[in-house]
Amino acid sequence: MKTYNKFLDYYDKIVRSVNNPVEDEVEFLVEDCIKQYKPETKTILETACWTWVVAKKLNNAWYKVIGIDISEEMLDRAKSPHTSPLPCKEGGLVEWILADMTDFDLGKTFDTLLCNYNSICHLLKWEQWQSFFDMVNKHLEKDGLLIFDINTVYEFENITKDFAQFYNFDNDTVCLEMFKKWGIYEWLVKMFIKQEDWSYKLEEEVVRENSFAISKIEKELKSKWFKILEKVDYHYWEVTASSERVYFICKKK
Repeated sequence: MKTYNKFLDYYDKIVRSVNNPVEDEVEFLVEDCIKQYKPETKTILETACWTWVVAKKLNNAWYKVIGIDISEEMLDRAKSPHTSPLPCKEGGLVEWILADMTDFDLGKTFDTLLCNYNSICHLLKWEQWQSFFDMVNKHLEKDGLLIFDINTVYEFENITKDFAQFYNFDNDTVCLEMFKKWGIYEWLVKMFIKQEDWSYKLEEEVVRENSFAISKIEKELKSKWFKILEKVDYHYWEVTASSERVYFICKKK
């Protein structure tokens, strides 16, 4: 689902710096997941790679990484040397592909496939999640590793009850509020952008997400011939009914 057109300038700063720093994320992916469960990994496919911040870090760790995303704006940001927040190791394999994570064919398989920062939650229908798992199965080698995370239903329900979140960037302010409409969770993003005459211009965007019960996701993964090696609460490690962000670490049988 295409989104983040207006919010793009602030997305990485909020999600991958303030809330979940990319350095911590990559350390978890590499040290606690890949090196533990698939240490021989050389090739990685990152679906919904956004501005490619995570993939660049992985590439700098000498993995060969390909990133796909449905947003041309995100990929343009990833490719630009002026706007990309992290450099890529010289000589490393860098490839970006415009594609829908629920329907793509790269004609090759990978050692490890990633879908992080709860990107799967932008698939609003359960059938889309099922299609994504089909694509994963198609593009992972036997014994390949699948690592993805979700914001849980518990987390989304709590956010809808919270007050608005405010973030300040130089002279601009971003306000985030979540509402639930027709079973879908909607972020209302308001951006107050300071103008040259010291007035503020209001830009708005709606970003939609959805999630499903952990038990339902587990059942689907098993039906697609994935073995669930571990489920991890990103903040507290042990998964409970009140977990907010959960990682699934799986191996293709």
